[in-house]
Amino acid sequence: MNAPFAAALLAGGRSTRMKQDKALLHWHGQDLWQAQLHKLQSLGASRVLLSCRSEQPLFVSPSDEVEVVHDPEGEDGGPLGPITRCLELVQMPLLVLAVDMPWMTAAFLREQLHKHDSPDKGWFFRGPHGDEALAGLYVPSMLPLMREAQSNKDFKLQHVIEAAVHSGLAITHPLGDEQMPFFRNANTPADLK
Repeated sequence: MNAPFAAALLAGGRSTRMKQDKALLHWHGQDLWQAQLHKLQSLGASRVLLSCRSEQPLFVSPSDEVEVVHDPEGEDGGPLGPITRCLELVQMPLLVLAVDMPWMTAAFLREQLHKHDSPDKGWFFRGPHGDEALAGLYVPSMLPLMREAQSNKDFKLQHVIEAAVHSGLAITHPLGDEQMPFFRNANTPADLK
């Protein structure tokens, strides 16, 4: 993309199926959140955000130039709230990546950013289970849809993406077989093995 963009790592999930904080799992010699954050930092974003719970022990150095955005206490609407908050904060296209997608590569994300020439439109990939909402590009024009979903307590991001596509605010690409592994989630200890 020629336009400036921000990137946000979503690390604040409750990790109930993993039975431990996914962000703190070890992945190739470092905590998973650090590995994922480094991928985003390598993309040339104007701003890099780390979205997490205030009690998580995720510490960034001032030299990392990462903005930490804490989830509000008591909010339990999944990732919709954190993504909305980050998008409101940056007011520019926001590349989102979930901490539990360790097989996502910086090269793939960079390629998608390079291909995307409409900074006013979001982009997402559609797989066999619907839109992949936790590795995609959200844009400020989607904020009214996101706020409306929050006020209606409809926290399914796929509904927001469908509404954005219907309104011409986002596009989806079919997920090819060679791209499927990038979008795998690590939800249980067995997934990481």
